[in-house]
Amino acid sequence: MLFFRSAIMISLLMAATTNAFAAEDFPKAPANQKEAEAQGLQRVNLEDLKKFIPGIMKDKGARGGIHTLTFKPDGSVNRTGEGAKDQSGKWHFDEKNNAYCVAFQGTREYKEICFAVFRAADAVNFFDYDVENGFYARVWHPGE
Repeated sequence: MLFFRSAIMISLLMAATTNAFAAEDFPKAPANQKEAEAQGLQRVNLEDLKKFIPGIMKDKGARGGIHTLTFKPDGSVNRTGEGAKDQSGKWHFDEKNNAYCVAFQGTREYKEICFAVFRAADAVNFFDYDVENGFYARVWHPGE
């Protein structure tokens, strides 16, 4: 019995450590779009964004939860991960604002948010900023 308790504790510790390291894989983002521009970060155009969407992205939201988003060619998107229930929604490109948009079911209706995307200095990760207010929303990288 003691062996099983020890094995469970070690497993839990390993899982927590793995999650902590995964969270550290994401760089810190500038607080808003103006700050990203001032730091010389490059905004991603739609042609470059289409290399990743449809596709899978791993993200860390502004509140810290790590998620996997699966953007499908039919315009649907699924979100799974920690700190939130699994959700299905819709996505599309916004040509006018050089952005992509997602909509997930809220309490009463779909809530759509469009994002301007900036390439992080490491050239691996990307920062999303809400087109409406310019605030940072999440950091992501293409996933599997």
